[in-house]
Amino acid sequence: MPRRHNHKGRSTTERFVSLPHHMLRSSAWRSLSPVARCIFLELAAIYNGGNNGFIALSTRDAAKYVCCSKDTAARAFFELKQKGFIVCCLRGHFDRKSPHASEYRLTLYSCDRTGEKASKAFMRWHPDEAKPVAGPMGRTAGPTSGTVQSLTKENYRLRSDDKDRQASSEPSTSPTTGTHIIYQMGSGVEEAREQSGVVLNLQPRGRRHAS
Repeated sequence: MPRRHNHKGRSTTERFVSLPHHMLRSSAWRSLSPVARCIFLELAAIYNGGNNGFIALSTRDAAKYVCCSKDTAARAFFELKQKGFIVCCLRGHFDRKSPHASEYRLTLYSCDRTGEKASKAFMRWHPDEAKPVAGPMGRTAGPTSGTVQSLTKENYRLRSDDKDRQASSEPSTSPTTGTHIIYQMGSGVEEAREQSGVVLNLQPRGRRHAS
């Protein structure tokens, strides 16, 4: 029978995806979304030991492989690039003449396109860094990115129920020009005095006369 393992116990007949422990224990990997982890595995499955930098995977195909929308897949690609797991070496475009997907390299291995050594940039990522927002946002033409900033004291003020209630009960000092006030009979009030000093005598049917 043919040998299926070498002297180190490794398989010689099937390819496999290697995930080093130092990467799995890094803060960057543990902060990845489930979709981003799945897409990284898809990229790593395409790597054959000599095509790092030429790993082609489109957003459409990635969304189909991991069963998500294209927008979610686009956000996952952005997350992998932002946290240092992949680098885009060639941006893809689709037209009738020469359609091709984007080509990436995994920072876990040396680049076969440029000869650059493995940078492992994900090991330098820190969770305290700014958290970008990627993907389609409301009233935009496509994916956008930005930085989420927490609210500060200058951006808002705490509500004080006592202060608001007191402010609403204070009389207004502004003129009441143009304000139409109607007093009705039967409310226990026979006359009323406006702020301008005009005394209003209540009449039946809601009429009023200034005196």
